[in-house]
Amino acid sequence: MTAMVPNGVRHLEGHRGPVYALGSWQGGVLSGSGDGTVALWDLDTGAAVALARVDQAVFALAVTTPGDALLIGTEGGGLHVIDLVRRCETQHLSSHRRGIFRIVALADDRVACAGGDGTLSVWRSRSDPQGPKLDLLRQLPLAEGKLRDVAASTDGRFVAVASGDGPVHVLDGRDLNEHLTLAGHEGGSTSLAWHPTKPVLLSGGKDGHLRAWHAADGRPLLAQAAHRGGIYALAFHPGGRTLASASRDKTAKLWTADGLEPMARLDRTAGGHTHSVNALCWMDGRLITAGDDRRVIAWAVPPTTVGHG
Repeated sequence: MTAMVPNGVRHLEGHRGPVYALGSWQGGVLSGSGDGTVALWDLDTGAAVALARVDQAVFALAVTTPGDALLIGTEGGGLHVIDLVRRCETQHLSSHRRGIFRIVALADDRVACAGGDGTLSVWRSRSDPQGPKLDLLRQLPLAEGKLRDVAASTDGRFVAVASGDGPVHVLDGRDLNEHLTLAGHEGGSTSLAWHPTKPVLLSGGKDGHLRAWHAADGRPLLAQAAHRGGIYALAFHPGGRTLASASRDKTAKLWTADGLEPMARLDRTAGGHTHSVNALCWMDGRLITAGDDRRVIAWAVPPTTVGHG
């Protein structure tokens, strides 16, 4: 189901539970929900198809190559591998004792999962006659609390991990040895994003603050009180001039990438979410958000807002 509301905002509705994860595949938007479903949405028509169903809430998802594999992380720590060509499950792995909060692709056909048990699992993806498969390479204990996010720098040099007990761990992108430990956020670090063209890492926390760090030496560069609740997701526009944030305070916001100056507030009055905003991503010049209100929302962001390069 789809509905248009003022100012070029499109609501995509159909999930029966909160939406925790977003992604993309073949020009469509992927959404993972507490109802155990991963759906693929056509942004032009608003039509959706169910790509996969699992027996627990979907907390994280990603599409990897080789093999067009949809990876689904669940609230119980399970990792499902779905063959998107054959539309069937090829593996169900018990990789973590608690939920998987983020799945990201790394260099060399590797995949990293941030676990609620405080460990980072690293896998190798491969093609197989029976469909795409994952092989476990390493399980890295990094925190006493949950690992809430993991992000790889665009040049592959670094992998950052946000821990619920506060710090942000910056690992070497190849051997995954600790490069830096950043102070992070009081109450816990919850979200991360690497600048597309600069050696700068952005982090968000339960304290509602945004912080910018230099990747090489960990110097704090900027800090901004951004939200009245925890920041659950961060994403740079591919042009690199705009940062989007999603928060428990029911809003998404746009910021200048260089100075973290506020640009736009996307809230209920603008046609946005009525509950916590859990996930976001950029696609074809549009900002996609998802939340506890069971909605996926596509925002038509003016080109003058995001800029170029």
